[in-house]
Amino acid sequence: MQTIIRNALIVNEGDVFKGCLVIDGQRIDKVFSGKEAEKDAKSYCRINHTLVDATGMILIPGIIDDHVHFREPGQTHKGTMTQESRSALLGGVTSVLDMPNNVPPAISARALEEKYGLGASNMFVNYGFYMGSSNNNIEEVLKTGKKGCGLKIFMGSSTGNMLVDDPAALDTLFGQYQGVIAVHCEEESIIRENLTKAVSRFGDDIPMILHNTIRSREACIASTRKALEIAIKHNTRLHILHVTTEEEIELIRKARRINPRISCEAVLPHLMFTQADYVHYGTQIKCNPSIKTAKDRDAILEAIENGNVQTVGSDHAPHSWEEKQNPYVQAPSGIPIIQHFCQIMMENVHNNTLSVTSMAGACCHWPAQIFDIKDRGFIREGYYADLVLINPEKEHRVTKSQLEYACKWTPLEGTTFQTSVSHVFVNGTLAAENGQIIQKPPVFPIS
Repeated sequence: MQTIIRNALIVNEGDVFKGCLVIDGQRIDKVFSGKEAEKDAKSYCRINHTLVDATGMILIPGIIDDHVHFREPGQTHKGTMTQESRSALLGGVTSVLDMPNNVPPAISARALEEKYGLGASNMFVNYGFYMGSSNNNIEEVLKTGKKGCGLKIFMGSSTGNMLVDDPAALDTLFGQYQGVIAVHCEEESIIRENLTKAVSRFGDDIPMILHNTIRSREACIASTRKALEIAIKHNTRLHILHVTTEEEIELIRKARRINPRISCEAVLPHLMFTQADYVHYGTQIKCNPSIKTAKDRDAILEAIENGNVQTVGSDHAPHSWEEKQNPYVQAPSGIPIIQHFCQIMMENVHNNTLSVTSMAGACCHWPAQIFDIKDRGFIREGYYADLVLINPEKEHRVTKSQLEYACKWTPLEGTTFQTSVSHVFVNGTLAAENGQIIQKPPVFPIS
């Protein structure tokens, strides 16, 4: 069956134009533009076809989220591949790259293969999985090679104990691993010193507002500088995750002049919130690295616009509501947020803090290029029809009853976004429409 998407405002590769798109099977067959686009599309198609009227709507490639924590295997009370990928689908995300800090962690070839088996059965979007690293699994990483979408290294500890702080281990991995190394950068010694000071002063009653003092900007900057130095030394394909400070952006910009194989990512929590929001949300928005200042958020948005931050991920990391109610030290870090990925980004477009072409670049084009994802991330003839239609005029209010997450909460509850997701196609199948999942689409491993 062919599908015509008519009269859409198509956003692709720095261009915005009105046109029609023809889907045939799982792929984009034709893209028509100009005054005769609809006529040309209809004359091109077979008699029996489906018509989607996209008048007044924006069409972008499916979002590729390079940073999710779907919690399966091992912590399905927090999140499952099925529920979290259904949530992703409603957020305009058609492909995800999932992190390895599961229980047990994906730090062996066997564990990675088992995750791919789970993905094939349970995912509602295309999927890739990172191999995990530790101080002690270097031989396994190098033996496994480039299986998975990349290698995740925690240079700062986070949820799941996978800290890599052995200088020799880091040097070997940066020097010998041939794929993308994605790094969580926070200097552990600085965090531990700050936490010790806070505990000595407050005991178990550390105020949440101190999170970005404990997991400080200095910790981020020091670790990012270290990662860049090693990556320049070895010409590593380095992707620095969830950059939070304007100082890091400048360090990375300069490093890319020497090693253009370096890239970096911003994530939704640091675009949606600032440190002032800790007073209202408390541990709901506790995440690592910590949420920083409004000035840092604005610097990140500017860097996305000018290409100094290449990708945007969700860092979707669900925990149960009960876990999040614990005091500061015991409350786990992570936010369920992926279901409103597209709306968060479009809010910045609507408010003129980001262009729609830069949004498509960071959410679609750049992830496909950095992670070598074939035939996705662009609106091109012959590419898979992973597509998102956005209604820029229809408001969307977040309510608990709409949430697909296994944990059934989000700090975004009660937020009204100025835009909504109208249609989501995955591999040519209309999988979601107006906030409702229609069917489970065919999905594939993307790395």
